[in-house]
Amino acid sequence: MTRVALVDSGTGNLFSLREAFRREGLSVTVTTSGAAVRAARCLVLPGVASFPAVVRGISDTRRSILAAVADGVPVLGICAGMQILFESSEEGPGEGLGLFPGKVRALRADVVPHMGWSPLDARPDPWLQGLRGESMVYFAHSFAAPSEGAHVVATSDHGGPFAAAVRNGSVFGVQFHPEKSARVGRAVLRGFLKESGVIRSE
Repeated sequence: MTRVALVDSGTGNLFSLREAFRREGLSVTVTTSGAAVRAARCLVLPGVASFPAVVRGISDTRRSILAAVADGVPVLGICAGMQILFESSEEGPGEGLGLFPGKVRALRADVVPHMGWSPLDARPDPWLQGLRGESMVYFAHSFAAPSEGAHVVATSDHGGPFAAAVRNGSVFGVQFHPEKSARVGRAVLRGFLKESGVIRSE
């Protein structure tokens, strides 16, 4: 079976995410090992904590992640795992992976954090073509990437628009939690796996 590596930064919701990929028939490894990262068919960067905490948590695998991306290995960042794909964050110190330009910023809303279900406004991209009708997904965050840029393929709104999904080639990111987003979340994960060549398109 195809091997998916969940990079353990010490902050991720690993159990439900691992089960989401296993439901697609994939072999899943949870790892803090650079060797395992380099051996993976695709990488997933989870995070349910602050930007600085996730950056610290990947310090031992950072070089291996960047080397894998340079070799064309697909990577999906989720929540704070998406945020570290950018250069930096207002949340605190730490250097992101710099795979997308810009700085993650605090949500400007009356109620923060943004917790619960909100709709996606998806732009045309093969990754998200499996979404049908109104697409509600589950968020839990206080910071987000700006909604502008060619890499932004979906937005949502909480006190203003923000990037809900980003893509540049084989680098993908979602601010929401697909493993908690029912049918839509499964479609997003399957789209990632299809676009990455991990599973066949139907």
